[in-house]
Amino acid sequence: MDSPREVVSELRSIINIFRTTDFEDFKKHEGSFEDLGQTLQFLKDQLAPYQVEAERMQAGLRPEEHFFRPDSSNYDLGETEPREIFPYSPLIGELNPISPPFHFWKSGDSLLGKGSFGSQFCGPPEAVHGGHVAALLDELLGVTGVVFGFGGFTGTLTIRYETTTPLDSDLHVKGWIEDTKERKVVIRGELRTDDTICATAEGIFIRPKQND
Repeated sequence: MDSPREVVSELRSIINIFRTTDFEDFKKHEGSFEDLGQTLQFLKDQLAPYQVEAERMQAGLRPEEHFFRPDSSNYDLGETEPREIFPYSPLIGELNPISPPFHFWKSGDSLLGKGSFGSQFCGPPEAVHGGHVAALLDELLGVTGVVFGFGGFTGTLTIRYETTTPLDSDLHVKGWIEDTKERKVVIRGELRTDDTICATAEGIFIRPKQND
């Protein structure tokens, strides 16, 4: 491993393993919670000196790194990948260990995406928790606004759950701009498997007043 993305990906897989570990069985087979705790403490101690005290954003660790802000007009995203715009997103951020993560990209007038949810996102049996489904669709609609020049904050978000969303399955998303009026933008999207719509969403996003 020679990059932060690879290390974070490994941590993401460890979180998934923790979620599905039978700790009682682990203990019966002479597993040591003390050893596990010491290993985690060792990792924490290694990274603790390098914590950044700054405004927390999905776009970067330090304010000077944020080439995108929703309240600024001084950015040109062009064909920039959404995961490069938001590397710390809890849904698409490759540098965020709690993200699934999903991969979004522009295609014509739509934002498309794919990914899957692991065991740590379980709600109903063998299905994704509805709150994580809503969070993914909120991120989809929000990023759709950003990449098409209508970045803003969620005003309202309406989710319609058509069926449960399966764990560990290939999932696809699509978002598009439905309507714009002054600072108000209506954006819609959907989440599906290969042949079934799992959920749809409509959001009203409010574009902030622009600061030069």
